[in-house]
Order: sequence, then C-alpha cells, then structure tokens
Amino acid sequence: MIPARNVATTVERAITSVANALPRDGRILVVDDASEDDTAAIVHRVARRDRRVGLLDVGDKRLGVAGAANALLDAARTPLVARMDADDVSLPWRFRSQLSLMHRHDLDLVFSPALFVGPGRFDAAPQPLLGANPRSLTYELLLNCAVMQPSLTGRRSAILDAGGYRPVPAEDWDLWMRLALNGTRMGRTSLPAVAYRRHAAQTSSQESYKQAVSADAPTAQVHRDLCRSTFGHEYRAYAALTGPGAPTDEVADAERLIDDVARHASDFALAERISIRATAHGLRLRLRQRYPSA
Repeated sequence: MIPARNVATTVERAITSVANALPRDGRILVVDDASEDDTAAIVHRVARRDRRVGLLDVGDKRLGVAGAANALLDAARTPLVARMDADDVSLPWRFRSQLSLMHRHDLDLVFSPALFVGPGRFDAAPQPLLGANPRSLTYELLLNCAVMQPSLTGRRSAILDAGGYRPVPAEDWDLWMRLALNGTRMGRTSLPAVAYRRHAAQTSSQESYKQAVSADAPTAQVHRDLCRSTFGHEYRAYAALTGPGAPTDEVADAERLIDDVARHASDFALAERISIRATAHGLRLRLRQRYPSA
C-alpha cells in the first residue's frame, strides 16, 4: 500500500523497489492523493509494465495522510498488507526477513529499522540494528514512535480491529499504541528493510507539525491508557516527551516514566535490553535539553 502525493520524481523507483522485493503473488496498490504533478500518469505507466500494480481512484478530493491510509486498507483484498512511502525504497530482502520473523514468533505485525539517506547525496546512516518483541516494543512505544511506518508488514485484520488510522498529527504512533492496547503482537527485525529519504520539505521536520503533535489530546489519551495498561497507573507525560511548553508536573511525570521504562529493560534479552535503555537514555537527554530548569 503506497500513498502518493506530488511524488513524480520518486514514485516509480519506490514501486519498482517493492516489486523487486515482493512475492510474485503480491499486489501493489497506490492511491494518488490529489497530486498536482504527473504522479498518476507515472503510476499508470508502471502498471502497464507490471500487472501487479494498481492505482486506486479516489477522485480529486484531498484525503490527507490518515484518509489515504484508510482508503488503501479498505481497498486491499489480501490478508497481509505492507506500507511504503512513495519517496522511499524497499530493500530486496524486506519481505523475506519480515515474514520469516512473523511466522517464527507468531506475530501480527512486523517492522524493521530504516537506512536513512540524505539530505546530502552521500549521507547515509542506519537506525540501531536491534530487534524487539511484543513486550519490549510496548515499553519503547511509551517513550516515542519506536517503529517506522514505511516498514510495516502484517495482518490487515489487526489494523482494522484497532480502528485503523485516525486523523491526528502522529497518526502512526497513535495507531501503534492502540494496537498494543488491543493485544496485537508486534515485533521488529534487526535488519534494515527500507531506505528512508530525508529532506527539508518533510512534514515531520516542520516546527508546526511538532507543535501539533505535542498538543494532540486524542493521542495523549491513548498514551495515558497504554501507561495504565503497562504500569497500572497513568503518567501525564505525552506533551513533555514530544515538545516544549509542558507544565512542570508533566515534565516530572515524563522523567518518572523514562526511569520506570529503563528499569524494566533488565527483564529482557540482550538486544531488547539495549534497545530499551538506548531509547530511554536518548529521551532523557532530550527532555533535559528541552526543560533544563525542570
């Protein structure tokens, strides 16, 4: 499933990379979200070469990130689905490694680390190459959006059972936490599966987006619910974890949450333990930089 908007320069490479990694009986479905360039025409051209590729017609109305994702979910006809962004690249071994982990550990959804590329021509850096199991990933999700949406592969039914995507700023983190609350078994491979392009125009790099994420009440409530489910009580920590301007008591709650998550790292095997502690350490440093006098 590939949502696409104004990506004429990258969408063909994205589709081709998925086609090269996908099993032969797989399908590639692209939704053009009211693009103002040649995105749709390029997808049509690729579809003429590869009959596995299809373009979902949703008219001229802009759907937005969550709307496009839900349109793809509704149109999908396979029990397993995967997400991909139209400016990224799937690596050749993506589905072999992800489906292997999924079947070995009876998982519903699998994610993978990303290889970050850009913004410079020769800039490349992988995310930490550390796996996660359903329990350890829940702890990481209490601190940040611990998995990459373009690397998702798994059961369509699990996403639908959790309610699909909601129109909130951090629609991916919001969904992952609701999936965890729903008992969905999620894991992460230790092998990168996606080359993720970084550039200055990305929504996630805009200050207005960061402010919207921090002020998002529905996702903050899901975060409190997941804290209660995991620890037996709420932490009002979401705003402090995601941006500046949180009240002093919420900053203190964020400190306590980070400490409690880090303490539970010892419950896990080495790779998961390192990943949880690294996540907690990075968030603690960021929080103290953001709130030096707290």
